[in-house]
Amino acid sequence: MTMPPPPPPPGPPPTPPSRRRRSRTPESTWSKMQDEDALIRTASSYASAPPQEGFETQPSISRLSREVRSSAAAALVRGPPATRHFGGNRGGLARANPVDRNISKRYGVGAIAICGAEKTVVYNHDQEPRGKTYPIGASGAIISDEMNNGEYLCCFLAKDKRMVVFELLTRTVVVELQMTTKLNFWRYLPPQAHGHTCTLVFVLITPAGGFHWVPLDESPRPIQVWKRGPALQGKKIVTYEEGGSNGFRGAEALSAVALLLVSTASTGTPLEAWILQVGGESQALCVSENVLGAALFRPYHIEDEAFLPHLVTVAGVESEIILKVEPSSQNPATGELAVEDVSIGAILDQSHVRRSLFSPPALAMGGWPEVICSTCQGFVVTCVRRKGMVVAYDCQEELILVRQEHVNNYIVDAALRVRVGGVELTLLLSDAENPRDGFIMSIDISR
Repeated sequence: MTMPPPPPPPGPPPTPPSRRRRSRTPESTWSKMQDEDALIRTASSYASAPPQEGFETQPSISRLSREVRSSAAAALVRGPPATRHFGGNRGGLARANPVDRNISKRYGVGAIAICGAEKTVVYNHDQEPRGKTYPIGASGAIISDEMNNGEYLCCFLAKDKRMVVFELLTRTVVVELQMTTKLNFWRYLPPQAHGHTCTLVFVLITPAGGFHWVPLDESPRPIQVWKRGPALQGKKIVTYEEGGSNGFRGAEALSAVALLLVSTASTGTPLEAWILQVGGESQALCVSENVLGAALFRPYHIEDEAFLPHLVTVAGVESEIILKVEPSSQNPATGELAVEDVSIGAILDQSHVRRSLFSPPALAMGGWPEVICSTCQGFVVTCVRRKGMVVAYDCQEELILVRQEHVNNYIVDAALRVRVGGVELTLLLSDAENPRDGFIMSIDISR
């Protein structure tokens, strides 16, 4: 099977299956940051979580334009086409193999690749130099984690309708894929999603459905893992992730559930949340017709076994923002997925940010979802993008607030990764005074 890049197919979709209704998000009034120094001031009165030990009280921060050319900084803020800046959430998958995690210095936070006609810049926020330029022209690109056998850049060449994978250390072409259909969304997936150990996997989403592409396999033909079906036809994919596990190891290992946030409107709202069975034939299930953000979450007690992830959703109800965590289930006879009625939840405290509203810069994927949800190692973190608000919870039997921050800028993207004693949240922020520039901020979160 072969495939290529946006735009998604036009046309209204048919009426989808059973849904659960949620209210739309209210409009509010925005204010702008007064000066750059305000970026690193955290609202101590707002942080009602218990005091934390073992990490610095102020987040680390760096400006893009001091690390790369101003034109590259603007392109980094805008982001790559048909994918998320940092790749997307991974917290619903099985635990990473220690071999994979030790090899990759940035496991959980993907590098950002921006392309031109003659070169590609790969930006990694915690390596030196942070921006590396390669003489590879492309229409778009995504990059893998560092693996034991290299680091791989997957490029789309629109003129030739080809997908090409480069190994960056040697700058050699590994494999090429001729495309015959549109590519609506793509991203790198960690090895737990397919093969489990040191496997290079990209997901390619086309009008037909989702495909796992394992370019280093003996037969590098994309494998269809779910069908799009009529209910999802014509809808723009905003985010995509996979979670759960079929319990196998080695080549047969596979994730269990895919989560898509999609929109039927050109403005991106309202967003619908859908879940599908990976590697099965069951129909897609719409779990929300109007959601601000969503993610998959691996229950804290899960070790090396088959499991279904929990579903994290954020919804706007009147003037409140409500976070819910709900377990998913599957009918063993039909394979149909469902979301259980039992849930835990929290209302996000907006008392110190109700007057805050930051306008998004020009973004390749638009300003949706309104809330970025990330999960990792039992933590659930919500980033309310326009309010510059970060709220972190420890999710076990209940949601326990562990940290809150007001970063005083629009949040372009966010991702979590494991660190000693907790997790690290990496944020890409837009500069409120100069939308063509931005910042990288890192925040430590622990119990």
